[in-house]
Amino acid sequence: MNHAPDSHGSEPAAADTRSERGRTDGGRDDAVTIESRDAEVEADETGATNGTHEAEGAVEVELNVDDDVLIDGVGMPVFILDRDGAIAAWNHSIEELTGNGDDAAIGSTAPSTVFYPDGRTREMLAETVLDSPESADEREGIELEDETLSLYATDETLTDRWGNTRHVRHTSMPLYEDGAFVAVIQAIRDRTQEVKRQEAVADLVDEVRGTLHDLADGHLDSRAAFDADGRAVDDRLADVITELNRTAEEFESLASEVDGETRSLADAIDRTATAAVDIAENVDDQNGLLQEGAEEMQSFSASIEEVAATTDEVESAADEARDAATDGLDASEDAREATESVVDVGEELVGDVTALGDRMDEIEEVVEVISEVADRTNLLALNANIEAARAGEDGDGFAVVAEEVKSLAEQTHDHTEEITDDIRLLQTQTDETVDAATRSVERIGTASEQIDEVLETFEEIAETIDRVADGVAEVSRTADDQAATGEELTATIETLRDRATETAEAADRIVAAADEADAAVDELTRSVNELRAGEARGDGGW
Repeated sequence: MNHAPDSHGSEPAAADTRSERGRTDGGRDDAVTIESRDAEVEADETGATNGTHEAEGAVEVELNVDDDVLIDGVGMPVFILDRDGAIAAWNHSIEELTGNGDDAAIGSTAPSTVFYPDGRTREMLAETVLDSPESADEREGIELEDETLSLYATDETLTDRWGNTRHVRHTSMPLYEDGAFVAVIQAIRDRTQEVKRQEAVADLVDEVRGTLHDLADGHLDSRAAFDADGRAVDDRLADVITELNRTAEEFESLASEVDGETRSLADAIDRTATAAVDIAENVDDQNGLLQEGAEEMQSFSASIEEVAATTDEVESAADEARDAATDGLDASEDAREATESVVDVGEELVGDVTALGDRMDEIEEVVEVISEVADRTNLLALNANIEAARAGEDGDGFAVVAEEVKSLAEQTHDHTEEITDDIRLLQTQTDETVDAATRSVERIGTASEQIDEVLETFEEIAETIDRVADGVAEVSRTADDQAATGEELTATIETLRDRATETAEAADRIVAAADEADAAVDELTRSVNELRAGEARGDGGW
């Protein structure tokens, strides 16, 4: 069996002649023979063995492969395609992988249907190499693993006949016999354990790297977690996780102690600095307040002196107000007496007007009687005229008298009606006068009550003015005392301001000392952080 020519152009030695041996059952020749179907030319045994050919370039090429010696001895699944794409060899390893024996595989021109458990049809690597033995790597997903041997390779993940996922690497190369391309061989290497080992190692490295990064970032509680059970990882690699976690545990404990002490110190310094700043601010505020207090106290002292100076005037005004209140009381008393007199007069007026109304009623009755008499007189005069008419000339004088009586009766009637109208008008006006007088009396009574209230108010005002006058006198005495006290307070405030200034200077010194201590703590913290970073870098070599 020969490979492609080497880079120097020399051809490999010719393959051995076909070896023949029978299987244990003696059923058939177990050697694989691949003959060229391009020409039916026979060559003598000598010519085939030495690689010389006759009959004007017509070649008969035979590939002799002993299954037991070559194919089964490879130790991995292998099959061979002849130049026509038919399976020419199918070893026991590939039979174990696929579950198909050589009786189902030999002669098949669709190797994928025999190789894959689901019987799918697809181009396998050997078929690609068969079509392009010198340029199969131009196809996507195929690489040239060995240029000298024209060895091509591709990786694949597949599910075997037991349902397990396997990672395999297909390698295939053309076979040459005396320089002539005669077949393609393909081997399938199971890389499942290798891939699992690589994945496990990659996971372990990623876990270690991630943990180290976390530690470097200050997450000292970070720990690596890796389950090595069932993973193709060497125990020594798995021990790295344990050692890393132990180192991280010790480092976290140490860093926690240092960090705790640093935090405590920093907190104490911060509290001291804060307290000192607060003291300084409070002292500044106190100084300002004391300054304002001193100024206010000076103003207060001046005001007290003014109050003391004007207290006499206020007291005099209070006396005048008290006199005015007394005059008001007297005037209110006079007004009440006058009001009572008016009420009495009003009541008499109401009585007189009421009596006048009664007399007008009596006059109206008399007028009505006169009116009735006039009506009857008029009627008698009418009857007299009638009788005079009957008497003729003898009754003319009587008729004249009767007519005169009638005229007087009518005039009396007319005047009586006018008097009646006037009396009614007077009665109406009298009623209105009575109502007005009654309302006036009521209002005067109300005014009397209000005057009583005013009188009571004046009495209260008088009492209040008395108390105010007494208070003003007390204020006058107190103002004199406050003036003296204000001077003492002003002196005390000046003393407090001097003491506050001294306290502010002391607080400034405390703040400066706290700043220095805080800077020292910052330096210590930076050193701890560098220690953490250095520790993380020290573990970062995995």
